[in-house]
Amino acid sequence: MRNIARTALIVFLASCGPAYGQTPATNPYPKMAPVSQYLMPRAAEIAMARSAGPASISAHAEVLALTKSGYVVAAKGTNGWTCLVGRMWTAGFGDAEFWNPHGRGPACLNPPAVKSVLPQYLARTKWALAGDTLEQIAQKCQAAYANHQFTDPAPASFAFMLSKQGYLNDGVKGPWRPHVMPFVALDQVDTWGASFKGSPILSPATATFRRYEPVTIVIPVRFWSDGSPAPK
Repeated sequence: MRNIARTALIVFLASCGPAYGQTPATNPYPKMAPVSQYLMPRAAEIAMARSAGPASISAHAEVLALTKSGYVVAAKGTNGWTCLVGRMWTAGFGDAEFWNPHGRGPACLNPPAVKSVLPQYLARTKWALAGDTLEQIAQKCQAAYANHQFTDPAPASFAFMLSKQGYLNDGVKGPWRPHVMPFVALDQVDTWGASFKGSPILSPATATFRRYEPVTIVIPVRFWSDGSPAPK
């Protein structure tokens, strides 16, 4: 279960250099691919981003789209939510697919997550597109956390990931299953009862995360955003 949950990240869901326990021989994505491989047509990206949440929320949310230099506002919103298609550099710094160019994780973040988590993902994106290595991005995140520019996720921060679209990683090769994804501090995973025997709440392998980055847990749900049932 822990492995399944880790692969379900946004995706909001890294190739790890030797300092992070990976070697070139075992790492399928040792560096960033050409930027063009991470981009997608604007209209398709907007539609995919909105499909992450219920239409009653995503239709009024701000939508971001990726460009060669970072995310930009592709559609303005009115309800405080933000929907986007995450790339794999929002995964844990210990995730071997950090640079996987195929990753597409549609997510709709609620207002607390927009304030406390989204700025970190936007910064990671800019650094990645500017040519920083995984280690450099991790160091910048650590420094930003130390000086309080980045913080732990605000209470009640979460994202909807209810889209039938997307490609979370090579293990899933698709959207996995619909779920709600709370953002928590690393030391709060057990507080949620995540991945305890019999618990319906899943957690990533915490060894892939650092104290200075948002950690996600996963709560599978029964329906996709279009109302159709999830696979059993």
